[in-house]
Parts: sequence; structure tokens; C-alpha cells
Amino acid sequence: MNRFAAIALIGLGLVVAPLVVPALGAVPAQPKIGVVDLEKMLTDTPAGKRNMDQLQASQKAKQAELDKKKQAVMAANQELQKQQAVLKPEALQKKRDELQQAYIELGQLASKLEHELSDANAQATKAVLVQAEPLIKDLAKAEGCTLIVDARELVWVDPSLDLTDKLDAKMK
Repeated sequence: MNRFAAIALIGLGLVVAPLVVPALGAVPAQPKIGVVDLEKMLTDTPAGKRNMDQLQASQKAKQAELDKKKQAVMAANQELQKQQAVLKPEALQKKRDELQQAYIELGQLASKLEHELSDANAQATKAVLVQAEPLIKDLAKAEGCTLIVDARELVWVDPSLDLTDKLDAKMK
């Protein structure tokens, strides 16, 4: 029985070998890996710098809006402190309720503005990455890379594999 099993395995190997060998030939003998530092690309390229400038301008505008609202709430609080002794209890309670509502609205505004900044950052980053994607593909083909990975995901990489500067030169 063992002889028949051995002959059957050899026969199966001869039948399957022509199917497997071409598939193995499709994989490069030594795949080349390239590395791109996307974080550096987002901050150092002209497109990334424009992105950062727009985000900083938006952040300053939103911070000014929040500061203005905060100053108004603080002024209302100081005014209430001054009037506290002369107000009737019902009027004092009404003013405290209004002030409390103003604090709640201030917190909601801060949360809303923070969310808007986060969304704007994500959208701007996505736009830069969409612009970079075809350039990364072209760079991979030009360098003969079968794989490009983000440098932030690696513990260490040989500097000769880093293609970030070449990508940065192509980004506008």
C-alpha cells in the first residue's frame, strides 16, 4: 500500500507542478519595500503647508468667537455678583438660571467648534493624501517597489528605503 501511495503522490505532483510553478514566478525574487513618512509629507510639502495655514486661520477665528462668548458670560457673572445684594430672590434666581444657561451654551459652542476643527483637519488631510496617492504609485513603480508603508507604523527602517524626500519633491 505504501508503494501505491508514493506513486500516487508523485503522479499528483507531476500534474499539479505546472500549475504551481507559474504562480510562484509571479512573485518577484526579492520584493522591494519603500517607506514614506506621511506625517512629514503633510507638514513639509507646499500642499501640506497650505493645509496647515488654512487650519491655523480657522482655529484662530473659532478661538476668537469662543473668547468673545466667554467674555460675555464672564461679564454677566460679574454683573450678577454686583447686583446680588439688591435683587429680589425671584429676580436673583432668574439671573442665575440665565447665567447657568449661558455657561451651558458656552460649553456646547466649545464642543461644536472643536468638532468643526477636527472635521476640517480630517478633510484637509484627506485632500492632501488623495493628491499624494497617484504620486506614491508612480514613485513605487519608478523605484521598483512592491510595497510602500507609512514610516509612522514602523519601529525602525533603513534610511535607504525612505522615499519621503522624493515624494515631497513631487508634491505641489
